[in-house]
Amino acid sequence: MPDFAVRVWGARGRIWRSPRRLVAVYLGLWVFALVVFLLMDPTDAMGYALLFHWLLLPIAAFVISLRIGKLVRRGGRMWLLPLALGLLYMLADFLTFRLANMLAFDKINLPQWDLFFIGAAISALGLLIGRLLGRRKSKPA
Repeated sequence: MPDFAVRVWGARGRIWRSPRRLVAVYLGLWVFALVVFLLMDPTDAMGYALLFHWLLLPIAAFVISLRIGKLVRRGGRMWLLPLALGLLYMLADFLTFRLANMLAFDKINLPQWDLFFIGAAISALGLLIGRLLGRRKSKPA
């Protein structure tokens, strides 16, 4: 039994130490949000928007960016993360509410670019704080 616990805790620790796996976790949450929208009752739209678009997706973007900022020592491709998470945040709204509106009323709605900037700002803030915490931790006393 202790071997099983070591394997479970070891796997969980590896997820939080790999930037690629962290991005995969966010993508999994993003896909889950889209599937929930497809399967939910239309009267639950307000609760869905509050839960996913205002709480889970922004908090996940911040926490994952914070963790990646602490993990990555060089700043190369890491700064593309806010652009990717901002795009996913904008697409989450576009592929749910805007697409439903387009299908219901037979018209074209453009994506809201302000959501891109909001998602990118949340991610950039988490990345910046993570970089600062990572530098503070790595400096000798």
